[in-house]
Amino acid sequence: MLGRQQMGPPVTAPGPGNMAKGMMLVTQAHGLLTQALQMFPVNSPQWKDIHSSLGRLGRHMASGAPEAGAQQTNLLDMIRNVAKNALLQRIMAQKGGSPGGGGGGGPEPGPGAAGVPSPATPLPGA
Repeated sequence: MLGRQQMGPPVTAPGPGNMAKGMMLVTQAHGLLTQALQMFPVNSPQWKDIHSSLGRLGRHMASGAPEAGAQQTNLLDMIRNVAKNALLQRIMAQKGGSPGGGGGGGPEPGPGAAGVPSPATPLPGA
């Protein structure tokens, strides 16, 4: 249930913005699957399934690079989610709900703490 709450409300009527974000995620998944494909022996069951999936996904992908606006929006969304999750972890720690024990007592974390990336930290998938 916690995972469902963090994902936000379901989209009732996907529009062009939702579809662009979805295609950006599919493009990222395609890249990850392409990297993973190289780690399996050719013609192994895993290789065959990944190769087949890449072929099917490739039919739906736009030719050329993704739009800069879609990339920027996706990056900003990822940063917002990281900051939101860090804030939620901090609140849970103060309430004593973190697995590490009770909240308070320690020094206040500074910028870059609690999973918030600093400008020099590469983001996941970058």
